[in-house]
Amino acid sequence: MNINRILFFRSIRVTTLVLTLFLIFCKTPMPELSSEAKLTQGKMISIRWTTTDPVLAKVFNEVFPVPPAILLDENANVTDLTTIPLPDPNPSHAPKPKIEKPINPNELPRWDRGFELSNIDNLTLVIRKESQRPFYSIGISLLALTMLYYGTMEAEAELVWTSGENYLHRISFLSTYETIWAPMPFYIGTGSTMMAPALNANRYPSHLQKYCTLDKPSKLRESLEQTKSDNCKEYEMFLKRLFLQNYDSIHSQLKEWEKRNQDWFQP
Repeated sequence: MNINRILFFRSIRVTTLVLTLFLIFCKTPMPELSSEAKLTQGKMISIRWTTTDPVLAKVFNEVFPVPPAILLDENANVTDLTTIPLPDPNPSHAPKPKIEKPINPNELPRWDRGFELSNIDNLTLVIRKESQRPFYSIGISLLALTMLYYGTMEAEAELVWTSGENYLHRISFLSTYETIWAPMPFYIGTGSTMMAPALNANRYPSHLQKYCTLDKPSKLRESLEQTKSDNCKEYEMFLKRLFLQNYDSIHSQLKEWEKRNQDWFQP
């Protein structure tokens, strides 16, 4: 009887210790813009853009200096760009940040009145690759003598849109990552790391996007995973992290797109 009591109280102490340690975790902080990138936020990019994704409309406008999106109704007659098969992007076409040249004082000012905005229609985020890198995470945990829970989530995405033409435009090679780790007792750290990919399958970015903007999760799915509002919160954080980690690449491409329809004063 006494042995059972001792084992019972020890099991409670171990469980309490595990829960306490799991609360002491570290997470990849949200990226911050460089001082040079912050300067670009004061210069509005003159584009007119539409999207069917309300979360994308919110976050894109918060991160980049663009006008508010024209949010299309979910019943609008637009093509779902996530379902269109696209060839793998060419690495040589990867966006490279360009250094802004100093403005020539003799250059003619841009004509604001009558300026035709560059259209970006149906801006859509297409998630191409995503992985929790289980073997890498398990290796990190083993290096910590099985006393570390280590999880990671990586994704590669594209921004795809149309502009009145018959072909698509896209900004490719947008990658993001997030890691989380917490100290654990012997063996439990590695055990938790091994179980995490299966338990976190509902936190893949494509899953969050689907059950936030495309489909409504059933009551059963909400009880087993999480509610639609929770999916949208995590999807919003994913978008913000993605845009901040790739700010220079996306911003330079938006500037190039803006220049397509620029008008200038003529003497």
